[in-house]
Amino acid sequence: MLKTNPLNNLLAAVLLSLILGLVLGLNRAYANPVKTDNVTASVIAEDDAATPGKSLWLALKLDIRDGWHTYWRNPGDSGEATKIKWTLPEGMHASEIHWPYPERQYVGPVANYGYHGTALHLIELRVDSDVANDETFKLQADATWLVCEEECIPEKARLEFDVKTAQTTSVNTRNEAAFSQARNTIPQKIEIESGFQYSQSDDGIRFEFAPRADLIEAQSIEYFPYDWGVVQAPARQKLVQDPAFVLLDTSKGDLKFDKTINGVLVLEFEDGQHKAYEVESQPGALTLSGLINSSTAPGLPLSSALLFAFIGGIILNLMPCVFPVLFMKALNLVNHANQAPQKVRMHGVAYTMGVLASFLILAIILLSIKAAGQQVGWGFQLQSPLFVSLIAIVMFVLGLSLSGYIKIGTSLMGTGQQLASQAGYSGSFFTGVLAVLVATPCTAPLMGPALGFAFTQSSFVAIVVLLALGLGLALPYLLITFVPALSRYLPKPGLWMEHLQQLLAFPMFATVAWLVWVVSQQAGSNAVFLLLLAFILVTFSIWLWQSSRNASSRWRLVGSIGTIASLFLVGSIVVFTNNSGSSNTSALNTTSINSYSGPSYQAFDESKLEQLREQGLPAFVNMTAAWCITCLANERVALSSPEIKDFFEEHNISYFKGDWTNQDKGISKYLAQFGRNSVPLYVYYPKNSGPPKVLPQILTVSSLIENMNDDTVNKSTASQTLDQTVISNP
Repeated sequence: MLKTNPLNNLLAAVLLSLILGLVLGLNRAYANPVKTDNVTASVIAEDDAATPGKSLWLALKLDIRDGWHTYWRNPGDSGEATKIKWTLPEGMHASEIHWPYPERQYVGPVANYGYHGTALHLIELRVDSDVANDETFKLQADATWLVCEEECIPEKARLEFDVKTAQTTSVNTRNEAAFSQARNTIPQKIEIESGFQYSQSDDGIRFEFAPRADLIEAQSIEYFPYDWGVVQAPARQKLVQDPAFVLLDTSKGDLKFDKTINGVLVLEFEDGQHKAYEVESQPGALTLSGLINSSTAPGLPLSSALLFAFIGGIILNLMPCVFPVLFMKALNLVNHANQAPQKVRMHGVAYTMGVLASFLILAIILLSIKAAGQQVGWGFQLQSPLFVSLIAIVMFVLGLSLSGYIKIGTSLMGTGQQLASQAGYSGSFFTGVLAVLVATPCTAPLMGPALGFAFTQSSFVAIVVLLALGLGLALPYLLITFVPALSRYLPKPGLWMEHLQQLLAFPMFATVAWLVWVVSQQAGSNAVFLLLLAFILVTFSIWLWQSSRNASSRWRLVGSIGTIASLFLVGSIVVFTNNSGSSNTSALNTTSINSYSGPSYQAFDESKLEQLREQGLPAFVNMTAAWCITCLANERVALSSPEIKDFFEEHNISYFKGDWTNQDKGISKYLAQFGRNSVPLYVYYPKNSGPPKVLPQILTVSSLIENMNDDTVNKSTASQTLDQTVISNP
């Protein structure tokens, strides 16, 4: 009988235990499934075999512990996406993960994108055609994931499984339901005619989607970007649905971008079903939908923007700030009706070139300011007391010239010159420049949506739209010069022209009075005193210059020096006017110059407006400016009427008025929400938190009451705004 050494027995037992442990460990490491503390991971196949030359769909299945979650490809504010590293036989290739759509998970003040319960990550296994048939191949997947509740734990599993090859395959019935479920969670790519667009503001991104039945019918829609930092993950997303468009407003994240952004739209319906779409969003227009009479345009295409701008430019000629200038050019044609047609046409071309050149310069300035990160809109230059003061001085001098009290030469207006002379053409050119300068306080119907569209597009598109506006402004005079038949309707020249020219000085002086009042709103009474002093010095300069022209050389020198010194003082005064301090008044008091009997109002406050909306109370917002003639006309014609006051009181409508006389980022942001960069803007918020309605830019008492009648606000007719449904996602 052999004797055994106890020490040897102990060593043998330890060695046997190590071997068994290693074997069991290997079996666990290469198992399928693998169970960790919080997740059970497995790789499953859709079919029982793979066919060479075709694909076999696999899925990484994660059964997650209750109350815990894993992460999507973009994990949101924190976390890490699930990863798979494959070890495959030659001739087999695994795709990237086909991610199921995520859900938003709140953890305190942050939010993540991920999954709870069971997460199925589809992978397409492509098998080359030269892979042998009727063989069994071993596949290995090293999966890692981060699983979190309040704390986060990184976990992993090495999954090894067999794949057979065969010419004919059948569905694995055990996994059929799982793959059917997985495919329902994979976002689908869809083709939509006008695609998807986004526009950025200071702190938000608006996505605009062309209408589809399911997008309009969905109870909620959420957007999940593929890249971190595009949007703020925990921020509420606001949805607006309309038969003509779908908008989704989100809060901007920390990522700076100006390119195509990709993501997923998740739609939830009333029955609890979901759909998901993979979308590519291009930089595009910031618009709201509506019809022409509501001053917005549904998904405004470039052709519509150009048409709106062109028609708006034509209407601009009828505005009180532009019509006197156009009328003076018509008087010039009357005086030279017998000149050669070619010269008359050149006169019209020169005027048109002046208008277009001015709009081109204006567009370049606007785009430069916008490129510097500032919000800017139509009439922005009138927010500067310096510019308003300069325009007031120009108008004052023109008024003096038209009245005949001073003679400064008439080349500027193109009157009293031969059409054949260069001075006459340059006079027409600068008349076009003047027409643009005096047009900027006005916003004609259709201009608002066109300009709002223009400055959310590329620089080229913005310039083209503004040139279309300029062409519309120049068209009436251009037609008169190019169509001889129209000139026959002009009256014959005579003494009446001189009297009419003098009469036209008074609208100029009225414009000066209005501009002085605008300066008082912007910079206060001290600025008004300085501006009036500038008027006196300008008049003195003109008188001194004209008086010394026919004197001796010594007095001509004295006159020239005195004129230059006076004009230098004028420039200094205008600069002081700009820096003399802001006024204590504002455009909120614009109606004080009239007998105001309209509804009481309060300064625009977005937080108060939001509170009223949450309570389901109606509200009316009036965005105005002291230099906006259209705004002042609407104040006088409609908003200050006793009928409107009674209507507001009867329906308990809160009235907010925003003052854009001086630059205000909050108001600029509000305008941008409705695709605008100009005033006036009138928005009515119906009771019961109904969708906001943009009202026409030209108001009357009857149209205002009709547009604010809650019984008709959301009805879609040929003359009313289309229905909108606002949904706030959780």
